Amino acid sequence: MNSKNNSVNNQMKPNILFLIIDSLRADKVSGPDKNSITPTLDFVKENGVLFDHTISSSDGTILSYAGLFSGKQPFKTGMRNQRLTRLCDTTSYLEILKKNGYNLYGCVPETTTLLEIIPEFENNFEAEMDYPNILTDAGKFVLNKLETGMKEPWFFLVHVLNMHFPVTKPKGFESEKYGNNNYEKQLSAIDVWLSKVLKKVDLKNTLVIITADHGAYIQSLKHDSLEIDFQDKGEMQMKISKVARLANPWRNSVTAKPVKPKSLESLKMKMFLAREKFNRNKKLKKIKDLNLKPHEIRGLLSQRSNPERFLFDEKIRVPLFMIGHKVNQKKTISQQIRLIDVFPTICDMIGITGEKNIDGISVYPLLQGKKIEDVAAYIESTPAIQIKTDDVIGIRTNRYKYFRSRYDPKKHIHFYDLKNDPYEDENLADKSKETCAKMEGILKNIINGFSLEKVCYEDNNDKKVENVLKKLGYV
Repeated sequence: MNSKNNSVNNQMKPNILFLIIDSLRADKVSGPDKNSITPTLDFVKENGVLFDHTISSSDGTILSYAGLFSGKQPFKTGMRNQRLTRLCDTTSYLEILKKNGYNLYGCVPETTTLLEIIPEFENNFEAEMDYPNILTDAGKFVLNKLETGMKEPWFFLVHVLNMHFPVTKPKGFESEKYGNNNYEKQLSAIDVWLSKVLKKVDLKNTLVIITADHGAYIQSLKHDSLEIDFQDKGEMQMKISKVARLANPWRNSVTAKPVKPKSLESLKMKMFLAREKFNRNKKLKKIKDLNLKPHEIRGLLSQRSNPERFLFDEKIRVPLFMIGHKVNQKKTISQQIRLIDVFPTICDMIGITGEKNIDGISVYPLLQGKKIEDVAAYIESTPAIQIKTDDVIGIRTNRYKYFRSRYDPKKHIHFYDLKNDPYEDENLADKSKETCAKMEGILKNIINGFSLEKVCYEDNNDKKVENVLKKLGYV
């Protein structure tokens, strides 16, 4: 009897297609800085909902995932940096969906499957390359799964890596009409693939969510009649990755553990950082007389090895699209929400009980035309593994942005009036000390009682995670 009832209940639950487009910025899908051709995303916006001020907890994938799939601030999960592989005393929302009868499917890169925040999928595709291409093999896998069918109700997680650094120019989208740079052209190409995806989805019985884990800097811009392109093709990075993975003469063939002398590893890192510094100085010389704005300069000079991991909106403001099941509103919602609110909202929409001891809230009332209280978004930068970084923590509200050094509240203080300065060109910290003090108070209330150094190590996977992250440029 119970089994029959469960079967009926499962049939009533909608399917969920959850698409994460890695490094997708909110300003590149809507607004004056949109240059890509995206009829599919435009259709979703016009027939569903776009939350265009969705804030990620972090500028890195792993910390962002920790918050997204737990509904908690990243530091409450035990995740401290890219090296960590599991959540502490935290239930993943994917586990909650599974307990409520959902069948979990995935098309995600190796860097995410190493995390224990994601339970085993019924069927997962992992490309054998560093950057699985959604426009080729990975994309075909997704389309095939949607066409051949999955056991209902299903949850299908797809992580699109095409817009992750280093961004290549997609075949067939070389023309400037698709965007001013490789990043924007990739988005145009992905949009074509998204149209194929939506054609295979029954929107009456499926909730489709399209979002990102974090944003990105773009090392290319048009200034007056001059086109500036500093896009790093990632050639050096990929060479280092290949050497580390395949051709390391100091690697033990039995244990696969590196046994090279520390002095050689240190020398290699010094050479890498020296080259990065040289390239940065070369770029500075080329743009010094162009009278560029601060946000344009920091985009052009961005480097994976940059010790300053500051939290500008280019890195943490992402889009959130919803269409299909119970999405009756057809509009853009500009009230700030957080990625940690996404799964509490999903649970509310599909009628299942989620975790109670979380920081995220359901924003489903906004979809129903109701009001909810504004909530400050906690943000933190992701430190590198082998490079010492000045990582920061802070908060973002609908009006203001405040962040400072993780360890020294008086260091790296940044404060921006986002209403009057949406590009964050003028740091008002020295002029707005009273407001900064109030923002610091809000920040301390959020982190009160928690050590930002609390970690959960999974020693057996630690080196494996590090090697994967090297491939993706985080190391």
